Amino acid sequence: MNRISPPSLALSALALALLTGGCGADPKASAAKARAEFAAHEYLAAQADLAAALAATPNDPALLELHARNALAMGDGIAAGASLERLASLRRPADFNRLSAEAALLRGQAQDALAALGDDKSAPGLRLRGLALLLGGDNAGALGAFEAGLAVDPSNAPILASLARLKLMDGDTAEARRLADRALAADGDLLDAMLVDGQIATAEGRLGNALAAYAKAGKRYPGNLAALTGQAGLLGDLGRTDELGTLLAGFQGTSSDGTIAYLKARLASAKGDWGAVRDILQANEDKLKDRDDANVLYAQALTQIGQPEQARARLAPLLSRHPESVLLRRELAKAQIAGNDPAGAVKTLLPFASSKTASVEDLRLLAKAAEAAGDPNAAFFAARARYPTPQSLGQALGAADAAMKASNWGNAIRAYEQILALTDGRSALVLNNMAWAQSQVGNKDKALAFAQRAIAVAPEDPSVMDTLGWLLHEAGGNNGRALDLLRRAAQKAPQDAAIRAHLASAQRG
Repeated sequence: MNRISPPSLALSALALALLTGGCGADPKASAAKARAEFAAHEYLAAQADLAAALAATPNDPALLELHARNALAMGDGIAAGASLERLASLRRPADFNRLSAEAALLRGQAQDALAALGDDKSAPGLRLRGLALLLGGDNAGALGAFEAGLAVDPSNAPILASLARLKLMDGDTAEARRLADRALAADGDLLDAMLVDGQIATAEGRLGNALAAYAKAGKRYPGNLAALTGQAGLLGDLGRTDELGTLLAGFQGTSSDGTIAYLKARLASAKGDWGAVRDILQANEDKLKDRDDANVLYAQALTQIGQPEQARARLAPLLSRHPESVLLRRELAKAQIAGNDPAGAVKTLLPFASSKTASVEDLRLLAKAAEAAGDPNAAFFAARARYPTPQSLGQALGAADAAMKASNWGNAIRAYEQILALTDGRSALVLNNMAWAQSQVGNKDKALAFAQRAIAVAPEDPSVMDTLGWLLHEAGGNNGRALDLLRRAAQKAPQDAAIRAHLASAQRG
């Protein structure tokens, strides 16, 4: 389901159509262009040309219908509803009720959607019924509707994609993957199938696959905000700020809910420009006031630019609503320390003291606050920060091993980051595996850096030589060293099929 657009955006399409009659565009040519653009999923361009065409013939049923469908494709339920309301007295297409239901869903009106559907037992109607029930909190009813729709049409890609998303929400990632693959097989060009593929791949830790899914969706559906958001979020998480900046600069879509502003602020934070973060979020505060992630980022910026009291005012209410959030506790404690309230920071961070899986970062922050506050337990907290529990290290090692075996590169990276923080960072196995995991999500520079660290620790280990050699081969520019490392690795481990394959591939060039 696409986002809901506010009334101001919805008014623009019809208002523009009625107010631009003197712009000189050929209405027939504009209508023809709009039809071609809609077919090519270029919805923003189609919206502009539809406005020009409707200015000359505001009651043309075909144009009103196309405008409604284009608005639905853009996620603008209000604009679509306005066109459908006018279309109702002119000529109703066969799927008019379903179009009305979809528009109601985009406006967040589940009951209106159900009323519009009536007793529709078609596969598309049952999908919309399921989405309406899901919007109303009836997950079991939604599941029943989706399953009924598949009984009517087992290869219905939109239903398969919607059911995949429901299964993902319920935590059944394996079934979600199976359904998403079926949806893609049925219609690989379906936007919802590509988006849910990206969501599931993210949950699976296959971040490279997730990026590819979102990139494909963005290319096939120019200006789609969901595709941009998915891709941008992953690039931000992976620290690929240059690519994120290029993506945001080239995006031609619109966002009336502050999403683009938030992404730009996140990019500024990745570059350490906290003043810009504050300025961007401040200018879009009304749009972002209900987004917790934006409020946390705003608070981080305020702490960084020397306004910790304002940061605390933002974070404290959030923590009261989400006391389980590690992130909120960490950021509030940082603001409290910056605001010369180390005792308050100790109180905020105290749950970490008894946690057997607390991160080193949080334990160190607690120790710092306790020392500054003169807390009698400061020495104990400091010892915990220096000597993490065997349970935390064992848990991280187990998680990393399981993630690597499952090709869950995202989880593997997070686990190895924790291990490197808990240790002296000189384990060749950890560094080598981290290098490989980073390479699998597209972080080539980070992967090479970890591989170089691994070979400095274990210069004669065949697995380490293979990893560095293969990464150098993929990067290009140092083929001589790459081949030398791969040959030596193959000589030391002649039974290793993966090393032999890497060497053969590198020799072929």
